[in-house]
Amino acid sequence: MKSLKKLSVLTVASSLAISAHAQMDQAQMASAEPAVFQASLWAPSPQLVPATDDVTGVRLQVYGENRNMRGVDIGFGQSTTGDFVGFGGLFTLYNHVGGTTTGVQWGLVNFTEGEVIGWQSAVINISTAKVKGVQSGLINYNDMVTADVSGVQLGFVNTAKHIHGVQLGFINYAETLKGVQLGLWNQVNSRDWDQFDPLPKVFPFINVGF
Repeated sequence: MKSLKKLSVLTVASSLAISAHAQMDQAQMASAEPAVFQASLWAPSPQLVPATDDVTGVRLQVYGENRNMRGVDIGFGQSTTGDFVGFGGLFTLYNHVGGTTTGVQWGLVNFTEGEVIGWQSAVINISTAKVKGVQSGLINYNDMVTADVSGVQLGFVNTAKHIHGVQLGFINYAETLKGVQLGLWNQVNSRDWDQFDPLPKVFPFINVGF
């Protein structure tokens, strides 16, 4: 019986020690300071800073990945699984942000899953949430079910759900428009203000919504 009691006490003590150690590790991870410099050949390794950590400073990479990034991205490809704040796009072929992009995003292809606040410029820009600012590129594709644009789109093809501002391109598409479309093909699917239903959904050269 005494042996069983001792074993029980040891088991409980061990469990408490393991739990306390795990909590300390989590607290240390939560309070860890972001790295100021990241160098990466190909995420998740080899790279100086783990992909699950934050960086506040500079990332220099062939292809790198981190959680949250604040600062400047330099390299051919980069992924931020959380939020990005700063300038991303020196010599960049592919930019990915899983959260919100605030600042400037340059590249051959820019893909932001969260909101874009600032300037997004590439051959192909892809966004699945709201854009506030400027999009410039050959194709500015904003999800036509989820992504609104407040600002200006400049491109060969521009798409979005709701446009509050200007679309300037060869093909412009929006579910609703409060602003101006300038292009050869200007399409708006819904017009709440339309007193002469049904107006055509497509107008050449210029389309106005208010």
